[in-house]
Amino acid sequence: MNQAADILKSLRRLAEFDAALRKLSDQTDEYGETQDKIESLRALLPTSILGHYDGRKARGKLAIAPVHRGVCGACHLSMASGRLSDLRRKPGELNVCDNCGAFIYLVEDRSAPAIVPSSDRVPVPKPLKPKRTSAKGS
Repeated sequence: MNQAADILKSLRRLAEFDAALRKLSDQTDEYGETQDKIESLRALLPTSILGHYDGRKARGKLAIAPVHRGVCGACHLSMASGRLSDLRRKPGELNVCDNCGAFIYLVEDRSAPAIVPSSDRVPVPKPLKPKRTSAKGS
């Protein structure tokens, strides 16, 4: 595994521990154990990556998010097809969303059907034709 893949894996685990820590009371032993795990993971990460992660987290935003079906999990905007192909071609690389700046990783949903069955399709109404306006009496 390359260094970028290790950093991405550590970032994902760090985000999971941060989320778990917010749910725990600071009076429990589990809180202290989770803090120790967070500190040990933070020691492995470069300071520039931690600065980006902490900056987004301090603003209340997701620091790392999955890309599911071409949509960023942090900003919920579609990604460019070229960017998606880069993510597929190099899944272990450390990438940032072009729209929001969150660290992103690709999640492929293999269980989802590629084609929606005709019985599940929602009928789309035909667009209305614009009414003609007459230019009388000008």
